[in-house]
Amino acid sequence: MSFSIQDIIDNVSLRTRLLTGVEGTQRTLRWAHVCELADPSEWLGEGDLLMTTGIGIPHEIEQQRAYVTRLSGAKVAGVMIGDGMQAPEDISGLRDQATILGFPVLITHYSVPFSAVTKAILDARQQTEDQRRRAVARIYESARIGLRHLGLHGLLLRLSADVTAELYLFDTRSLCPWQEGLQSLPTQWREVLSSRARLTYDLTRCHDGENEALVMALPALTECAIMATGGQLLDYGILHHIASVLAIELERVQSEHERMLRLGSELMDDLLNMRLTERAAQERLEQLGCLPGLSHLVLARLDHAAPGGWQLELSRQRLTMLARQAGEELVILVPDPSVCESLQAVLGCCLGVSAVLGTGLRAPEALREARLALAHSSATRRVVNYANALDEAFWLPSDLEQANRMYRRVIGSLADYDAQSGRQLIRTLRVFLEQNRSWQKSAQVLNVHKQTLIYRVRRIEEITGRSLDDTEGVVALWIALRSMDIAVDVEPSKPQCED
Repeated sequence: MSFSIQDIIDNVSLRTRLLTGVEGTQRTLRWAHVCELADPSEWLGEGDLLMTTGIGIPHEIEQQRAYVTRLSGAKVAGVMIGDGMQAPEDISGLRDQATILGFPVLITHYSVPFSAVTKAILDARQQTEDQRRRAVARIYESARIGLRHLGLHGLLLRLSADVTAELYLFDTRSLCPWQEGLQSLPTQWREVLSSRARLTYDLTRCHDGENEALVMALPALTECAIMATGGQLLDYGILHHIASVLAIELERVQSEHERMLRLGSELMDDLLNMRLTERAAQERLEQLGCLPGLSHLVLARLDHAAPGGWQLELSRQRLTMLARQAGEELVILVPDPSVCESLQAVLGCCLGVSAVLGTGLRAPEALREARLALAHSSATRRVVNYANALDEAFWLPSDLEQANRMYRRVIGSLADYDAQSGRQLIRTLRVFLEQNRSWQKSAQVLNVHKQTLIYRVRRIEEITGRSLDDTEGVVALWIALRSMDIAVDVEPSKPQCED
């Protein structure tokens, strides 16, 4: 428990009254020290209580004012003067200046030894240390319980109760809760943190005008930080224990998530390559929480510049699913299609959703359905289900056989040329059309010289027999590319051959 100037006044045995400075009576006392020097501010600091018989208090009024001003500037908690001892008879200058500054001035009865005041503060500090040790013990008891899968949210609630403080776990980049379901930072604290241009999270003290908060980054996870406010026991040591316990829990959760991703990726690979019997597929899907009769296969095509990084985001959103990434293509089996909107927000790209899986052996067909749905997606239609894929992009093939026939007829020869020569003219064509036939932008995306790009485009026109200078050729080639996305498996990108 903290010990304040008001506690000294309330302690009848200390026989101390307040002369002036009622505004500062709630100041916490760190220590009490006797000093009879002319300038005690050289020896005392923040939270210290100056005890004096009055020898060092000047007799001149203006010097008394300066005396109090120096003490207040050094953030001394207050001054205690022994009554009837050696202080000047007239201390009006000291009293008036203390009143202006809100600086507490106490008068203690002649019979009360200063050591009694020091002992009272020491006893309070001892009680505080006992409470702190018990709080640390409670923290690690919560950590032990957390290993039994209490969950991050439950663990944070227990830790808050352990130290009687408010705890918030947040993302240092967005200031949003670190995980779905955790409590958000209060508005005033978001404003305080966002207004600090160079905020570091090793250990930061913040103020919202009335309250103080401690902020610390978790070990080995600097983008995740803990903020604690409102507790009397809070200090660097306590917060360090809390951060360590939370870091252990996050590492456990992340390790479990990575294990499930690995198992899910292996199962998805077995399903798509038809390596399992129907019974084995059913059992493994049920073990991983995906019932075939309810699950849907989802396809996402990640940004080729940054295909990674989705694993941690899925873990933070606590989305249950099986996933397998191959190049830019991410294949996901979700136990409930209602999570697709959240999934799209995490990945930031369009999604194609198959019909219900039904049986494990239908996974390859479900993948083709998801590809067909994804091909009908757009900037305004980010999640497309196979059942209503043709509602908007009616000009695309309506089934897989038609998609295969269309792409083979227009760019089949180009795909065969790439397969035989090891070049990537299909990708060049795709980028050129995506960049609206801009030579400069396309060359930048492909990281080639403009003349190299011109050569490739002319070669594409020769092989396909269609011109990229007229609308008919552009339309045919673009629809053929979209049809290829539906009909053909997308393999990981290969290095570009030199022309």
